[in-house]
Amino acid sequence: MRRVGVVLLAALAASSVFCVSANPVPASTTTAAATPTKCVVKRGQPNPTPFVIPSLQEWTGSKGEWTLQKTTRIVVDPAYAEGGSLDAGNTFMANPSNLKQYAASFQSDIKEATGFDVEVVVSSDYSKDDIYLTLGAEASDPSLNHEGYLLDIDNKGISIQAVTSRGAFWGTRSLLQMLILADENNYALPRGHARDFPNYNERKFMQDIARKPIPMSDLREYATLTSFYKFNTLHHHYNDNPAVRVKDLMPDWATKYTGFRLRSDNPTYAKYASDDVSFTKQDLREFQDFIKAHGLDLIPEIDTPAHSLCFTKFHPDWTIQNGTARGDWMDLGNQEVWDFVEGLWTDVVGWFDSSEISIGADEYDPTRGDLARKFVNHFHDFFATNFNRTIRMWGSDVRLPGTIEIDSDIHTDHWDWTYSNPVDLVKRGHKVSNLNAPDSYLVPRTAAYWDYIDDRKIYELWEPWVFDVLDKTNTSRNLSPDEPLLTGGGLANWNDFLGESVTRVELYDRVSRAVGAFGEKLWAGSKNIDRISYEKWAPLAKKLRENIPGITLTRRPESKGQYVISYDFEDGAAKDSSENGYNGKLNNGAQVVDSGDGHGKALQLSANSYVSTPLESIAYPYAVGMWIKPDANQAPNAVILESGDGKLLISNSTSPTITFEQDGHQYDTNIIMQPNEWAHIAFSAFAGKTDVFYNMRRTTFVHYYNSRWDLLQNETMVVTAPIRNIGSASGNSMTGLVDGFFVMDREVCAGEMSFVAKHYSNALP
Repeated sequence: MRRVGVVLLAALAASSVFCVSANPVPASTTTAAATPTKCVVKRGQPNPTPFVIPSLQEWTGSKGEWTLQKTTRIVVDPAYAEGGSLDAGNTFMANPSNLKQYAASFQSDIKEATGFDVEVVVSSDYSKDDIYLTLGAEASDPSLNHEGYLLDIDNKGISIQAVTSRGAFWGTRSLLQMLILADENNYALPRGHARDFPNYNERKFMQDIARKPIPMSDLREYATLTSFYKFNTLHHHYNDNPAVRVKDLMPDWATKYTGFRLRSDNPTYAKYASDDVSFTKQDLREFQDFIKAHGLDLIPEIDTPAHSLCFTKFHPDWTIQNGTARGDWMDLGNQEVWDFVEGLWTDVVGWFDSSEISIGADEYDPTRGDLARKFVNHFHDFFATNFNRTIRMWGSDVRLPGTIEIDSDIHTDHWDWTYSNPVDLVKRGHKVSNLNAPDSYLVPRTAAYWDYIDDRKIYELWEPWVFDVLDKTNTSRNLSPDEPLLTGGGLANWNDFLGESVTRVELYDRVSRAVGAFGEKLWAGSKNIDRISYEKWAPLAKKLRENIPGITLTRRPESKGQYVISYDFEDGAAKDSSENGYNGKLNNGAQVVDSGDGHGKALQLSANSYVSTPLESIAYPYAVGMWIKPDANQAPNAVILESGDGKLLISNSTSPTITFEQDGHQYDTNIIMQPNEWAHIAFSAFAGKTDVFYNMRRTTFVHYYNSRWDLLQNETMVVTAPIRNIGSASGNSMTGLVDGFFVMDREVCAGEMSFVAKHYSNALP
């Protein structure tokens, strides 16, 4: 292409918060309340409380610093390397991880966060440069609970002493966050003593993985994300379907999408597994081993007798046989239904280490309240008798009126006041977890709940004991912070509008922006914490969120300027003329040729050739564009751009139109590129939509069809831009010429797009 200098627009200056002055300790606090800061050590003065999420419960600052060294080791006390006597009794999971396994996780995290390759050793001796992990804290501090730990940073080194191995791991999470925030201070940490512990036993992230197919690699990243903030429980909802109406109003109910994510090798149950994503027993074994090394339990849920279309579509006779019932309601008057649910759980319960199982049991036919209550009590007894396990359910008793009392041993996830009353549940002896909607509900693209959680609201108003943030002092609407039957709470991600409404990357973005504030409140609630303002908390929280080791789903590549990549091909190669040096590689016969017109040199692609870049994808905001001169007769689904997150196609299987492909779904733009003619194609994502530009004019938006029965309309969406390859590594590249490929890390408006595109060519349409 013609060599032209690209004018770089001025980048916005970023401000950072360095230190926060401590607020006075409330008179009611008997120990030093921790006021979190990004610590700046001042000589001769006690060190202020370091900033971590969740905030340290208690901190006593001393003077001076400890600095991470190349010689630093993680030293594991041999007396507890294989675990402590209290480990097994304080988790849902069988065979919890031990100190040595947690040390290995911490070792990997330090390497990614700092570049330091620390060694793990088992020894009772440690030096001033080392980090020592041990147990036995309950002997010196009997009031410390089972996930609590004592952290000492002094001239002897760093010591984490906990009650359980998991408690020690939470101490490493605090250290890891301190190291991340000390990157500009040579990884120097303030000396001092912390006494830290959770006030709530259950800190949960619940995820609907039925209506959104989520690969196992992503589930591991959600585990890494949540454990970073000291969540201790994952809850996976394995089966569901979109909202369905009663049969008379939705006669095609059996044709709707369903998800069931467990793939048994038993032929009786194998047929129910989803074709797009499902998990075997071995998949779940490996996943549970991974999450246990990150301090997490897994609660499995198969939701019956409602939300069961994945089963009833195979057995219409298992549904309630009248037109006023929903097709996803199982008929509890049919003994085959009870036998099936027992058989299914018997087949898969051994896959899971958890001592607690969720049976769902929400949103069932309210005219069959006593039958549903009998069902719930039956499975309480079934799991206790046959598997020595307890059960939990979604709060449902208000909408299932009846005379049969639901067994008080059943743990209840409260989610909606119209379905259950948490105050009444506690009075009747139920353990309750707070997942009250809308505060704890993240449901992408819905108007009824949060698309993005308002983390400021969570940080400033929400507490695990608060079930009505607008009336927190009303004892008929909220529990006491010290209520022993309040186990905790968490964040629930539901995907009611199915997989096509939001991409994997955009879903992760929503969750990652919410979990920090929930982690803050789930650990300590309003106790012992004199919190800094949200304005001071948010910038530091953002830095932590963007630097969590083990996370790839952020898809925000580092860039020194607004141009992430710029290839003009004038050097005969895919040389990046941005400031980043993200040079591409020509593969399988891709070559740079003289285009013979105003574009100068350009990339020539055949079906098998492609250019690979060092980057995978970019999440919004972004702008991506290029000039293309396609050959005639493109193959179906021929690829312009691709990555593991999706593709940009020059055609789809039925039409020669530019098409986006994400997570197995295709989004047609109806733009047709003319053969043997140069045209400019670009797209830019921001604020819930993706603009598509053709010849520098905004022509359309990427949209999906919302098939929910009460909407039935096209809606805009954000796609994740695939930038791993120009063309395809799988042998289905578009054929023709490509020029002026660019990636920017911000959105571009219509007027700017013309400006940007013209810098790459003087042969304008």
